[in-house]
Amino acid sequence: MAQSLPPMHTLRTFESVGRLRSFTGAAEELHLTVSAVSHQIRALETFYGMRLLQRGHRDVTLTKSGELLWQVVEELLDKLTSVGRVLRTQPTNRLSLSAPPSFVSRWLMPRLGGFLDAHPEIDFTLQATTDLVDLENDEVDLAIRYGEGNWPGLHGEKLLEETLFPVASPAYLDKWGIRDTEDLGKGVLLRDDFFGWDAWFGQMGVTGVARPTGPVYSDSSLLLQAAEEGHGIALGRSVLVETALASGRLARAGSTSLKGEGSYYLVRSMTMQNSATVELFRAWLFGQAQREHL
Repeated sequence: MAQSLPPMHTLRTFESVGRLRSFTGAAEELHLTVSAVSHQIRALETFYGMRLLQRGHRDVTLTKSGELLWQVVEELLDKLTSVGRVLRTQPTNRLSLSAPPSFVSRWLMPRLGGFLDAHPEIDFTLQATTDLVDLENDEVDLAIRYGEGNWPGLHGEKLLEETLFPVASPAYLDKWGIRDTEDLGKGVLLRDDFFGWDAWFGQMGVTGVARPTGPVYSDSSLLLQAAEEGHGIALGRSVLVETALASGRLARAGSTSLKGEGSYYLVRSMTMQNSATVELFRAWLFGQAQREHL
């Protein structure tokens, strides 16, 4: 007989709120907004038809029903985590990776085919997402993250550093006579949410260029595609433009570069023992990264 159970993500959120006694704390732990946490708790209370939490001015307390449910949920999640550790240490050809969409499309995809062709026995899953997946519980073996390498509970290895510099299509640069940094004001400066032109000009000591007013793109890969198609000049990130520079789709506007504020890291859970398949992919990935900088 089918059992009626609430959605798993609401139980995980409820466990976090109950343990931390805080909606804000749970939101930070689960990488959600406080509004999303509140919505999930309401959904769980609606499912059971009773109040599970009392929200005060400074903290959150469990009702009697909530305390009963929380103890069961905590035990259940602990058991699932333990079983997951056991299962994932067994020999397997399964490999799952999470990485930012821009990194996937601009750096990983042009190289990944070679690895998969050489290892057709691997059951490979790729998640292109900006979400910080839970490497303990989300059935993900490895993740690529951008930052300074400090993620609690995770082991990170620096994969790629990056620099930032202006790029555009060769035809665009020729059309507007853009040869160096001082010429950038002649073109349209395309923008994204990663690193602004004003900050780049300020740190490079460049003056005399008008405030950028070009189109804004929500993703770095879209920004670079716009530059490739001749829409303007993008502030390129070296890791993401390597292939386009090599193929001639993009060219640098001058030789001025600024070191990025972070780097790309390969991360995994500290509690998980990597399978031979995971280690094989890791070795291949770092081999590709090193090859770019020989």
